Amino acid sequence: MFRRLFGRLVKKHTARIRAYQEEKHFFLKFFDRKAFAIMAVMMTGGISLRASGLAPERFIAVFYTGLGAALLLAGLLFGRHYGLALARGRPE
Repeated sequence: MFRRLFGRLVKKHTARIRAYQEEKHFFLKFFDRKAFAIMAVMMTGGISLRASGLAPERFIAVFYTGLGAALLLAGLLFGRHYGLALARGRPE
C-alpha cells in the first residue's frame, strides 16, 4: 500500500520540486493545492471521527499508527532523494 500511494506521491512531488528554477524555495511550495486540500479533508475527517465517538479508540490508535508509519517512510524517501541529489552535486 505504501508504494502505491505514498511512493507515487513522493515521486510526483520530487519531480515537481526538481523542475523549479530557483535554488531556494519557500516551504509551502513543496506541495501543490490538491495535496493541501487532501490534507485538510483528512484532518477534518480525523478530528470529526474522534470527536463524534463513532470509532473505538483501538481503531483510531491502529489507524493513526499505520498512517504515521507511512508518513515516516515517505519522509525518509524524500530524504533519500535529497541525499542522492547531494551526492550527484545537485542539491534540490
